[in-house]
Amino acid sequence: MYNKNVLIGLFNKKKNKKKSIEYLNELKILLKIFNGSVKKKFLQKRFKPNNLTFVGKGFLEKISIYVNNNFIDTVIFDDELSLSQIKNIEKKINCVVTDRTKLILDIFSYRAKTYYAKMQVKLAKYEYLLPRLKHMWGHLKRQKGGIGLRGPGEKEIETDRRLLRTSIKILKKKLKKVNNQILIQRKNRQNKTSISLVGYTNVGKTSIINQLTKKNLLIENKFFTTLDTNVNKFYFKGKNFFLVDTIGFLRKIPTKLIESFKSSILEIKESNILLHIVDITSNFFLDKFLYVINFLFELNVINKKIITVFNKIDKIKNFNFNFIKNLCKNKNIIINKKNIIFILYKKKKIYKKKSLFICISTKKKKKILKLKKIIYNESLK
Repeated sequence: MYNKNVLIGLFNKKKNKKKSIEYLNELKILLKIFNGSVKKKFLQKRFKPNNLTFVGKGFLEKISIYVNNNFIDTVIFDDELSLSQIKNIEKKINCVVTDRTKLILDIFSYRAKTYYAKMQVKLAKYEYLLPRLKHMWGHLKRQKGGIGLRGPGEKEIETDRRLLRTSIKILKKKLKKVNNQILIQRKNRQNKTSISLVGYTNVGKTSIINQLTKKNLLIENKFFTTLDTNVNKFYFKGKNFFLVDTIGFLRKIPTKLIESFKSSILEIKESNILLHIVDITSNFFLDKFLYVINFLFELNVINKKIITVFNKIDKIKNFNFNFIKNLCKNKNIIINKKNIIFILYKKKKIYKKKSLFICISTKKKKKILKLKKIIYNESLK
């Protein structure tokens, strides 16, 4: 399905064009998981998406010509499409039409290894499919009829909707049981310091876990390598610490999709300390940085102890504090040599959050030792 792909995005102002290109570049990286290639990217300037076809009709015709001439398998839109938009676009384009959410769901399905992760992915898929049943299963247009059925016959789509809703209920019950078991397991760690690693996807969380725990976990330069919540131990100055690797964040993912992975959210909420890992070499560093901070605010965990870890300083020539200070230039951030203060505006209220920070390279043992000391000192407060 994802062999030869075309990516479609919108921007509404000149300054947003670079950001839209970056979003399409993220889709391109996501497609590497399926060894898919991107043959072309289309960007249209529009104030808002077309309700019928997302892009303009003339622009859609341009895409259609390219798709037909280049034997494209899949056209992927960077925003979530409605049922009617998919139907209208497929009438014009002779290939599979999908969106960012569906691509990420397919990646989750591919990455899920454990029974628990597979259940979480299945729930997310079912909730995504429910409003799209009519379009995705053509046989549902038929109606049942015959003796014993009410009226002229009940549409199959209504039957399948009920089946899907029942499956969602069953999955939620099963996941609730497993989540309760996880909470029981957490009680066994109650007297230990629990640390959740949070951050944008592919920022190097696993590399940091390997350095802190002296383990050799698999490291891949791909998005969403971690779907399961993994717990690892390390010891420092006679104290036990539990490191919890959580699912990476990605911009423009519907919250309900992330919420399917409640184990990660539970761990983040129950942890004593959050390590916010940030890749200082990434494009649109500040957008990703603030996206995670805002997400933590939405989860109501912003008041926890947060240590910001600026990772991969070895990749910056002549790195110094001024480099970080320039990266963090924003009216919502105040930074000095020890702390970062985030100023968040929510519901006409101003919230301030102070975070310790450290700049590290996983190749430098002194920096990892310093990180351990900061974690240890924070755990004593």
